[in-house]
Amino acid sequence: MKYSEWNNLSDDDKKNTHWKHHPRIRIATIFSILFALVFIVFMLRVLQNRRVHVNRKPNRKEAFAIAKVFVNDELKQPGTANFPKNVFVADIDTANNNYNISSTVDAQDSTGHIVKSTWQVKLSYTGGDWADRKSWKLEDVKITK
Repeated sequence: MKYSEWNNLSDDDKKNTHWKHHPRIRIATIFSILFALVFIVFMLRVLQNRRVHVNRKPNRKEAFAIAKVFVNDELKQPGTANFPKNVFVADIDTANNNYNISSTVDAQDSTGHIVKSTWQVKLSYTGGDWADRKSWKLEDVKITK
């Protein structure tokens, strides 16, 4: 039933008409179904992305991202660390899941001065989600000023 038809009904007819035929109920039903479909498509895309992380080995940029986490753990003031965006060297042995990543970091030392340091991290990928630090075994971290 359309709103124009609903407005032309008498009060008794409106009371006797089944609630399913009310125009607002139909619009709410249509929007609820559309919302459910969009939500299902969104969740399928999210779950598909999670599977992509687990079923493949990390690339250079992903290894660099997790290496920065391990370097932050070694810094005296990790909140002041400033890493370069994409300036790093990666030596990857995918057969043995070994990753050697090196780059620089600007961070405050114990005296409060900003110091540029070079760092090198040796990691072994143990499997799972590359973004989870439990999926990595830290072999060695070297930070030199």
